[in-house]
Amino acid sequence: MRKRMRLAAALVLCVVLPVAQAAGLGKLTLLSALGQPLNAEVEIVSLQPGEEGLGARLASPQAFAQAGIEANPILSDVRFTIERRGSTPILRLRSSQPINEPLLKLLVELTSSSGRQVREYTLLLDPPGR
Repeated sequence: MRKRMRLAAALVLCVVLPVAQAAGLGKLTLLSALGQPLNAEVEIVSLQPGEEGLGARLASPQAFAQAGIEANPILSDVRFTIERRGSTPILRLRSSQPINEPLLKLLVELTSSSGRQVREYTLLLDPPGR
């Protein structure tokens, strides 16, 4: 019995540790206002040396449905690029069309060689000059 418990504990550690060390999405900073094209950046956190294949995109319609969020059609215009500020990676979100919705919910999917993460963000866009 104890041998099984130790084996189970070891398996849990093997499963939990790699996930805990995978790249993740942090705080979103909104750099644009209502009526302007979207310009925002998201911190990429816990990126490990040698972690490869970092990519980001809007989550799938199925992920939106599972989260109970209606995907706003304007989100299809949002482009995701991974940039570096010095040695720190950030995810830049930009649209070519102005965003006229004061409240916008989106799901961002980050993928890397060590896994995948989907994170929800709520954007509250203030009018310019506020």
